[in-house]
Amino acid sequence: MFEHPEPDIETIIMPRKDASKKQIEWEKKQDEIAKKKQEEDKKKRDEPQELREVTGELPKNWPEEITYLWDHTYSDAITAEQRAQLGRTSIELETHSKISNAQLASTASSCMITIIEDEKHPARGQRGLFAAEHLEPDRLVCLYMGHVHSNSKSDTDPYSDYDLCFDRDIDLSVDASKSGNQSRCANDYRGIADRPNAEFRDCFIKVPCTKRAGGFKWERRVGIFVLSAGKAGKRKHGIKAGEEILISYGKQFWESRKMMAQFHEDFETLKVVDAALEG
Repeated sequence: MFEHPEPDIETIIMPRKDASKKQIEWEKKQDEIAKKKQEEDKKKRDEPQELREVTGELPKNWPEEITYLWDHTYSDAITAEQRAQLGRTSIELETHSKISNAQLASTASSCMITIIEDEKHPARGQRGLFAAEHLEPDRLVCLYMGHVHSNSKSDTDPYSDYDLCFDRDIDLSVDASKSGNQSRCANDYRGIADRPNAEFRDCFIKVPCTKRAGGFKWERRVGIFVLSAGKAGKRKHGIKAGEEILISYGKQFWESRKMMAQFHEDFETLKVVDAALEG
C-alpha cells in the first residue's frame, strides 16, 4: 500500500501564516476604501449644489399660477457690483448664520402649505404655512425666494404684497408675487395669535463659484427662522407640529395696504387690514 509521507510541520503552518497576512491586508484595504468613501460623502454634502437638488420637489398645495423657485431669479436692472455685494461679508454680517446643505435639505420636510378652513381665520380659503414636524428655536424653516430687483420705481411692482427688503445698503428687494417658494404662504400673526413665532433673518448659503477656492462662495439670503427661546426661555418649545408658522409683516405693510384698499374701494380687504391693525 502506498503510504503518504508525514508532512513537514512548516508545510502546515506557513500557508496559515500567509492566509492570515493576506486577511489582514485585505481588511486594511477595505478600511481604507470605507474611509475614503466617508470622506467623499462628507465632501459631497459640503459642496454647494443646485438648491433644487438639495430641497426637493414641488410642495403640496402649491398655487398653479405661481412659478415655483428653488433659487432666486434676478432682474436685468441689477448691476454686477450689486450681485457681488451679496457675496461680501463685514463685521456686522459675520454674525449671520451660515446654512449647510443638510440644513437646507431639512427645509423640505419642516413645513407644509395648507388651505385654511377655519371660519375665524382672517385668511380663510387662502394658504398658510404650517409646521410639518416639531421646529426647535432658531431653526431655519425655509429661505424666502423670489425675483430680486432694484428698488427703482421702474423695477418695482407697486401692487405686490410679497415684496421684501433684501438689502437697503445695496438697494435690493425680493418679490415673491409671481414666483417664489413656500415662504410666500407664511401669514402675518395679527388677527391670528398674540405674537409671531417666527421671523425673517439674514443668512448665508453656499453657491457654486468657479472663481473661488474650493469652487464655492457664501452668498446672502433671507430666511424664515423660528424665534429664539429668549432669555427667560419662554419660547423654548419652538413651534409644534401642525401649528401655523406666523411672522410679522410690519405695521407699515398693513398701513400701505389700507391706503391701496381705500383707493380701490376694496371693502373686503379693508376689513382684513383693520382687523390686523387692531390686533
